Amino acid sequence: MLNNWDDRADIRACLRTAVSALMAGSGGVVLVEGEVGMGCGRELAFARALAVSRNASTYLARADELARWTPLAVLCQALGETVWGSRPPDLLRSIGDRSGEGPVLIALDHLQWADPMTLFALKSFPSALRDRPVLWLLARRDGIGAATEVERLFDHLESEGATRLRLRPLSAAAVERMLTGFAGRAPDGDLVVLAAGAGGNPTLLTALLDGLREEHGAARGDSAAAWSSRPLPGRVVTVVQRMLSGCEAETISVLEVAAIFGTTFRVADVADVLGRTAGDILRAVREALRARLVVPGDAPDSLSFRYDLVRRVLEESATPSVAAALHRQVGLLLLRRSGSAADAADHLVRGALPGDTKAIRALADAAAQALDTAPTEAAEISLRALRLTRPGSADHHRLLDVRVTALLRLGRLVEAEELASAGLAVAPPEEQGVRLGAALATVRVLNGRYRSAVTVAEQMLVGDASSSDHERVQATRIWALIANGDHQEACRLAEMAVTGGENRAVLTGTARLVLATQRWAEGDVTASFELMKEAMRCGPGGWRDVPTPHPQVAFAAALATVGDIRAAEEAFAEAESLVQHAADVGSDLALRVVGAWVKARSGRVEEAAEVVEAAFELSEELGVTWWTSLMTTVLATAALRRGDPTAARLHLGMAPESRLPFFRAYHVWTALQVEAARTSQGAALSVLAASHPELLEQPAPLLLEPGAAAWLVRAARSADDRDLVRMVVAASAELARRNPGFPSLAAGSAHARGVARGDAAALTAAMDQYTDPWAKASAAEDLAAADGAGAVAALEAAMAGYTAVDSTRDVARIRSKLREAGVRRRHWTYTDRPATGWESLTDTEREVAELVAGGLTNRQVAARMFLSPHTVHAHLGRIFRKLGIASRVELTGLRHRTA
Repeated sequence: MLNNWDDRADIRACLRTAVSALMAGSGGVVLVEGEVGMGCGRELAFARALAVSRNASTYLARADELARWTPLAVLCQALGETVWGSRPPDLLRSIGDRSGEGPVLIALDHLQWADPMTLFALKSFPSALRDRPVLWLLARRDGIGAATEVERLFDHLESEGATRLRLRPLSAAAVERMLTGFAGRAPDGDLVVLAAGAGGNPTLLTALLDGLREEHGAARGDSAAAWSSRPLPGRVVTVVQRMLSGCEAETISVLEVAAIFGTTFRVADVADVLGRTAGDILRAVREALRARLVVPGDAPDSLSFRYDLVRRVLEESATPSVAAALHRQVGLLLLRRSGSAADAADHLVRGALPGDTKAIRALADAAAQALDTAPTEAAEISLRALRLTRPGSADHHRLLDVRVTALLRLGRLVEAEELASAGLAVAPPEEQGVRLGAALATVRVLNGRYRSAVTVAEQMLVGDASSSDHERVQATRIWALIANGDHQEACRLAEMAVTGGENRAVLTGTARLVLATQRWAEGDVTASFELMKEAMRCGPGGWRDVPTPHPQVAFAAALATVGDIRAAEEAFAEAESLVQHAADVGSDLALRVVGAWVKARSGRVEEAAEVVEAAFELSEELGVTWWTSLMTTVLATAALRRGDPTAARLHLGMAPESRLPFFRAYHVWTALQVEAARTSQGAALSVLAASHPELLEQPAPLLLEPGAAAWLVRAARSADDRDLVRMVVAASAELARRNPGFPSLAAGSAHARGVARGDAAALTAAMDQYTDPWAKASAAEDLAAADGAGAVAALEAAMAGYTAVDSTRDVARIRSKLREAGVRRRHWTYTDRPATGWESLTDTEREVAELVAGGLTNRQVAARMFLSPHTVHAHLGRIFRKLGIASRVELTGLRHRTA
């Protein structure tokens, strides 16, 4: 049996063979069967046309439901005989006489509607005419009409040698070919989803595509999003009506209600909506199953529509008022049965009317349930439900609270702020008011209005709202204070929260993180890490609704900062597993930035810069400024490593200094290095002493990166500031002594001491203890200056280290020192590609250059490459530097010369 539509060539070959045999004088029987719409009639028409082209006599007829009890109706129609009075022997004799004049092809379609006498005759006629040139083509559709009787006939004829062809749904590859031909390109997601509703049925799919083109104006190259949600084309409706034409009215009524439930439904639920029992509709369900309109579902008590397009036609056939009433009834039924408002929400949204308290409260429950896992859904449900409520009602305030929280988690900060402010303006109940205020304060922290956030939070910390609501407000207040530069007050409140003895995860966790930053600034790294670990033990919940980063994220950043790279990568991986499920844009942004920080500290500075550029785009889209300072320092560091202090300075200028202690210190530290690259270390140190003298009197700069102390010693020596040299060496030694569990601090102390005293042993010890790759290379470079005999070997080690972290500026400096020592090396020994010239460009940079040279603007390039204009601008800056040019005009000319 040939049974696959994709084997259509084989099916047609089989039909050609049968017709050729007929023309050679041999008869036979070919049976064609399949579900409605699979193309049985098309195959009969093909065979008939083939026979006609070879001058065979052809007779075609289709059985009709209305004539299914008229004896021999379809045979008489095919042969042109009178129905009344015709008997099987007469028809058999007539066929025999005609075959005596030449080959005869008899094609009978829709035999599921054939009368019993016709089926009886077809059982014997082929064998009686076996020696005559008569080819029988018999076709039937599954599951309708006299399904059992005609199937028995086909089984009998197959047992006597008939060829049986089974037409099945189109394969995925065949559907894709049809969609590609329709769209003129690879089909987009909306078209694929819409076409999937045809279930591979070729008639349904063809009607859909033809209807989209003719009725909805779909054209090749269009996006399906514009018309995929519109009502189905009339062509599809016509095909579905034809598919349903053999069903009883009761079956169609049952299916119309089932369609409201969706693709899958329970028979008991459909019966409940109809006000009947499952037994009452059993006959209709059996007919739908037999016709393959529905099939067994995944659950034992469920059924599913065979074709979603059929379901949609049934659903769209209901008038809007009837559909709304049915959706409400279905929604309440699902709520009553499962207890889950989420299951019922879609139906209630589509069926509830203003003031429908029962439906509104169910929708509020559904929105609240969706907050943690699907904030987009929560935002949409709450919005739809809000339109059904009376402003000022309890239900309205509750839904307002849910929607604001959903918008906050989605990063739609402007909408969240506007809605929270509007909600607070109408004097909501205290509980909802505190939560709206907490959300408002969080938004203002995230977008940099820290003083305003403190004011809002303090206004909320009155009354008798629940402790969990006050906890969230207090946590936001503390974080806003420290971001605003009010460190003393923030630490005072944090101490109170920690010593208060209450088990409030978010507040005590936030307090411990704030105190950890204070201990860090004081140089007590051990205590700082202990506080972060305690914060992590406070529990996983609640962090999404406050501006505090998750403690695990902060812990990973701290480990990277002290140079424990392996532990930082492990901690960050754990942070991803804890935070990524949160469905919170703020947490996602924190993960991106800290992930970039870990990459930068592990030597993958260019990777870090790419991550930060994407994070910049997201933060600008959201209006979040919290991470801007840290992101600009990462970009500036990457530019410095590439030897581009001008770009580094521009990056730092993109954001003002943060008031957060660590962010501020690192911003100043990076600016110091940029100034040193532009002038000298001594001159940069003078600038620092004049602008931020307090930083030189604190341990904070020595904790910004493992090699910071050695850098400051080098700068102080350059400025001939011996007091500062002694102070830095002593301070780094004290840091290492106070924090014995951190090898990077001991390495940093040895490194500083080695530079100050020219101590080769101390520098060797620093190299051995460092895990930070850049600091290790820096110690090797300093060792070369202290150990004349081993200078070349130390420079080689430094070269390898700087090359590994793509620090082209440092590599160039070491190469110069090696030349001075009499060692010359070809550049590409140490790097995968040249540092300058067209061949130095990465694949992405080359593509950007080609497009810009072709005349495209940054925005056009961004659209072509699916990048942001900001990212294209960054790529273009690197291209100009590598090619030694300064304009797009020069780039175009250079490209033409190298083409």
